[in-house]
Amino acid sequence: DVYIRNKVPRLPDCTKLSGGGWTLVRHVPGGRKWHPARDQLRGTQQYGKKGTTRSLTPWSVRFDTMRFNEFMFATSDCKKWLVAKRYSVLGWYKGKRRRVETSSRIGRLHALRWMRRKGKSQDPKITLAPRQLLYAGGGFRRSTGILQTHYGAGVYVRQKVTFVRDCSKLVGGGWKLVRHTPAGYHWHPAVDQLRGTASYGKKGTATSGWAWSVPFSAVKFNQFMFATGDCKKWIVSDKAAVLSWYKNGRRDVLKSSINSNAHKIRWHRRKAAKSDPLITLRDVRSASAKNEWLYLGGGRHLGTAILRNHLGANVFIRMKDVVDCAARRGRGWIHVRHVPAGLSWHPAKDYLNGTAKYGKPSNKLSAPAWSIAFNAKRVKEFLFASGDCAQWLIAPRKSVLGWYSGSARVITSSSRHRMAYKARWYRRKGQWTDPWITTTDFKRAKVGDGNILYAAGGIVAGSATVQHHGGADVFIRY
Repeated sequence: DVYIRNKVPRLPDCTKLSGGGWTLVRHVPGGRKWHPARDQLRGTQQYGKKGTTRSLTPWSVRFDTMRFNEFMFATSDCKKWLVAKRYSVLGWYKGKRRRVETSSRIGRLHALRWMRRKGKSQDPKITLAPRQLLYAGGGFRRSTGILQTHYGAGVYVRQKVTFVRDCSKLVGGGWKLVRHTPAGYHWHPAVDQLRGTASYGKKGTATSGWAWSVPFSAVKFNQFMFATGDCKKWIVSDKAAVLSWYKNGRRDVLKSSINSNAHKIRWHRRKAAKSDPLITLRDVRSASAKNEWLYLGGGRHLGTAILRNHLGANVFIRMKDVVDCAARRGRGWIHVRHVPAGLSWHPAKDYLNGTAKYGKPSNKLSAPAWSIAFNAKRVKEFLFASGDCAQWLIAPRKSVLGWYSGSARVITSSSRHRMAYKARWYRRKGQWTDPWITTTDFKRAKVGDGNILYAAGGIVAGSATVQHHGGADVFIRY
């Protein structure tokens, strides 16, 4: 008599490897062929009868609709295995280095060169080391020795939940999440240059496994926060500082994860570059080497290491109803006059002599117009600023006070120039709307750009600054 059998030893439970929580979704037994699947690990194929790691025939269940963020490829005896993020396995690549979280060979983060090419049903080819396959599809017939020696191979998936901070509570809170890109090799798909018109994907969370964006162009806000998914790297800046055109331009930053003080960083937002702005933690030309990019659009793949290391990236917005421009321009400033966003300028008619008193003083941007008395003779400097701090200037008392009509007045520094320069203003007797304080010559000031920073008598003319930049404020320093 002759007897035969396929002896399969008692196999360990691979679902407990690397922290556990795994679900077996695809299996190929020991033999001379790899998985029959031709879906390139999209999870769309189902074949065979669902079994276990001991099954003698290949099988697969659909997993394209399952929620998961990690793959594990393992031999049936669990002796050889590796764990990789979903984004590392999917995507198109040929011999590119792909991130591996851990493996039976190297128990830490490392990278391996794999292949997943369009139209190649045998891909992806996932290896543990050169010539050590752990996955191939399309019934691939090479490098099958590992299947015969280790009783086959399986594909596992799991949703690994990582505890992260709530970024919306950073820097005083009140943030609304409007755009997200997951950990991976691509930045935000949006090409709206942060105007807030892009809408794609199903709205998710700050750590969703897919990219999404909701429209925010119609939402009233005055600050942006760009943050990684784990909240370890972030930066806060005014809307006006982000949404203008610049190339390697110095932009005002309120604070960041590496600098708690107001400072400037060089960024890009160029008209022709639809993937801009490029927002970074340090000057754009040095940030790429230090894993410090926080925003880029167009699905670009540059500087994406930070996405893989910090759970993706997010865009938050908020309306901060606090006047805080003076704090960015040094110490000792006293807030003496305010007009909220609207259609008219300051009601005062005192020529900035400090005699006008009305309203109730407040540090809120939305507060009704108010003014307190101050000793104009003791004032050393005036600071005029738009409510969103995008436009501002500092000038000595003698430049602001006195009578003049289109004469050049000294400006110590402004949002236009860091060094001292002169601009032509007006402060005429009998003109209750004076003085007209502008960052450039009054007659050349572009009303729509917010270059006018002070006018009085409740005049409506030239009020674009008040309308579109959150009002206007006056500060003094003795």
